[in-house]
Amino acid sequence: MSILDRFRLDGRTAILTGVGPGVGEHVAKAYAELGANVVISARSPDRLERIAAEINAAGGGRALAVTTDAGEKADLENLVDKAREAFGPIHIIFNNAAAGVVYSHDGGLWANTDEVWKTAMDVNVLATWRLTELTTADMEAHGKGVIISVQSCGGFTPIPPAVAYGVSKAALAFLTRSLAKALAPHTRVNALCVGSMSPDGQEAEIHKGLGLAERNAIKRFGAADEAVGAAILLASDASSYTTGSTIFVEGGRVGTIS
Repeated sequence: MSILDRFRLDGRTAILTGVGPGVGEHVAKAYAELGANVVISARSPDRLERIAAEINAAGGGRALAVTTDAGEKADLENLVDKAREAFGPIHIIFNNAAAGVVYSHDGGLWANTDEVWKTAMDVNVLATWRLTELTTADMEAHGKGVIISVQSCGGFTPIPPAVAYGVSKAALAFLTRSLAKALAPHTRVNALCVGSMSPDGQEAEIHKGLGLAERNAIKRFGAADEAVGAAILLASDASSYTTGSTIFVEGGRVGTIS
């Protein structure tokens, strides 16, 4: 087997949450190009159908779109059922759905209401837990399970007023390590920490004035496709001895804190 073959995902089934016109879309297309069948999910059916159609037209692995609210347990159960019906046992979970960010213009610190806290924990933490529980029998049976959760710099460095979001992402970091210990050796559990990214690498309107790029060592926003290499590594046999780890693709914001 060549070194490049170790990055192939032929015959594997991947479920991805939070698939939009950013990291999720790029990763879904990359996994399919490498041979995986991908089940993409989010709350926006029109966007999902476009992405699935583009994947299916390109060849490689097949795609199925399933409208899903990652914060709802019943939706996640339906997502896993539909994935198995279409493609068989699940091999890869890519947890990209996120919620609960509060900005200053939302009302500051105390805009972290009970509802924001609940949403942040349901989507950013419990969705990972639930999808892991729902697919662990498959992964134990074939022995090549992979859970990848998309982390945020806010889980490592406070970014007030987004307190509920940051705390939920910090909890996700510990959940990643806990599941890695509990599910080895049949399932590897890792995180991919992305920084300030947009589909095209340009600062989004909602982020203007926050100085996010200046917090990074590289001093710019990242383009969503810059997270793809790390996502492929973590999903494939090329990282077969890696679990409980976080790969940072965040322009050095966390890595160069002083």
